[in-house]
Amino acid sequence: MGAVEPLEVVAPQPPLARGGPAAPAHLPAAPNRTPLRYATWFAATLLLVWPAAWNGYPLIFADTGTYLGQTLLGYLGWDRPPFYSTFLYLTHWKVTLWLPVLVQAAILAHLLGLVLRVQGLGGEGILLLAAAALTVLTSLPWFVAQLMPDCFTGVVVVSLWLLGFRAAALRASERLWLLLLATGAVAIHQSHLPLALGLGLGGSVLLLLGRGWRIARVGAARMLVPSVLAALAMLTVNAAGHGRASLSPFGSVFFATRLIYDGPGMDYLRRACPEAGYRICPILDRLSPFHNAFLWHPESPLYHVLKGPKAWAPEAAAIISGTLHEAPVAVARAMLENAVRQFCRFGTGDGLEAWPGIPGPEPLIASFFPHELEGFQTSRQERGLLAEDAQALSPLHVAVAVAGLVALVLLLLLKGRRLGLPSAAFGLFVLAAAVGNATIAGGLSGPAERYQARIAWLFAFAPSVLVAPALRRSAGRVPAADAAPAVSVRPVAPHRPA
Repeated sequence: MGAVEPLEVVAPQPPLARGGPAAPAHLPAAPNRTPLRYATWFAATLLLVWPAAWNGYPLIFADTGTYLGQTLLGYLGWDRPPFYSTFLYLTHWKVTLWLPVLVQAAILAHLLGLVLRVQGLGGEGILLLAAAALTVLTSLPWFVAQLMPDCFTGVVVVSLWLLGFRAAALRASERLWLLLLATGAVAIHQSHLPLALGLGLGGSVLLLLGRGWRIARVGAARMLVPSVLAALAMLTVNAAGHGRASLSPFGSVFFATRLIYDGPGMDYLRRACPEAGYRICPILDRLSPFHNAFLWHPESPLYHVLKGPKAWAPEAAAIISGTLHEAPVAVARAMLENAVRQFCRFGTGDGLEAWPGIPGPEPLIASFFPHELEGFQTSRQERGLLAEDAQALSPLHVAVAVAGLVALVLLLLLKGRRLGLPSAAFGLFVLAAAVGNATIAGGLSGPAERYQARIAWLFAFAPSVLVAPALRRSAGRVPAADAAPAVSVRPVAPHRPA
C-alpha cells in the first residue's frame, strides 16, 4: 500500500496592504469601482428627496422659520438650540434652500451604505434597492426632504450603533465622521440628548455582558462621547446667549404646559391658587383650548398675560415642582398614557399643510431667497395639496412599520443568539429608540404623528438588514460576517532524504 501524502493546512492570506507589493503581472487589475460608488450614492440621494421634487420646493414646517431665522437674523430662540440653524446656514449659503435637503439626503444615503456594508450587504445595487424601498414604503423621504431636523433622529440611532458595535469594520476616517455626525445629530434637537444617553448606556451594558470590560469600555466611550460633546455645546451656547449654563434654559415651559393640559398640573393649580400667588391663577379658566395653541399662538395668554415663555419659565418650574410633589403617581400615569399613544402614532403627513405668512418661513424666503419665493408659493404644499399626497401613502407606511416591528421582535426572540451581538444590538437599539422616542417626545411634549414617524423607517429597515445576510448565506452568496476565515488543505510532497 502506497504512502499517504501529508497534508498542509494553508491559512488564508490577508489582502495586500495599501502601498504593498503589486499583484502578479499575469492577474488582471481590479476595476476601479469608485466612480460607480459615487454615482450610486448620488442616485440614492436623489431618491430620498423625491417629495421635494414632487412638491416643487423643499418641504417646510412652522418651525422652519425659526430655524432659518436664528442665523439669518442673528438671534437665539428660547425654544430650540441653534445647531440645526447653523447646519442650514452652512448648507444654503444664502443661495438656495434646495442645498440643505440634498445634503440631508446625502448623509442618509451614506449612512445606509455603511450599514449595508458592515452587515455584509455591500454593493451598489443593494444600496439603490434599499433606498428605493425606503422611499416608497416608509416615511423617511418625507423627513429628509423637509427643512427640519427630524430626519436626524434616525441618524442618532444608526450612528451610535455603528460606533459601538461595528467600529472595527469601519475605516478610521469613517469612525471620525460618525463621531462628528452623531455629535451634531444629538445637539440639533433637545429630545435627542436623552435618547442618545439612553442608547449609549444601554449599548454599554450589552457590550459588557457580551464582550467583557476591556472591549466594553472602548465601545462605551465611542457611544457616549457624542452626548458629552453635544451637552457641552448646549451648555456653552446657553450660557453665552441666555446667561444660563443649562441644557434647556426654558424647558420648564414645555413640561409645565404638558402637566396642565394633561390634568395633574391643573388639579394642583386649582388647589394651590390663589395662595401660591402664581400669575397664571387668574386665567385658569381662560387658557387656550389646546396646549400647542397655548405655546405658539400669538394671542395666547402665555404672551399677553404671562409676558412670554422666558418670563414665565421660573413660575413654570415651580408649578412642575409642586405638581410632582403632590401627585407623582398621576404625573407618571399621564406620561405613560402619552408615551403609549405616541408609540402607536406614526402616520405620514403631519405638519405638511400650507404655512403661509407668519409664523411660517415665507417672510424669510422673500427677504433672503427672493428668486425662490414664487417656487415656494406655487408648491403643492402651499396650495394645500401635499398633505393629501402624504396621507394617501400613510396607510402603506404604517402597515410596513407595524409589520417591521412585529418581525423585529420575533427575530430577536427566536434568532437573537444566532444573529450575533452586533446584529442583535442593532435590533435592540431600534426597539429601545422606539420606546425612548415615544416617552421623551410624547411624554414631555405631547403625542404628535411626526414625532414617531421620523424613526418609523427604522422599524422596516432593521429587520431587513438582519435577515438579508442570512438569506444570502443560505443561498451560498456571501460568508457569515462574523465567521472565522476559511482554510484550505493541500497535499505536500513527502520529504525524501538526499
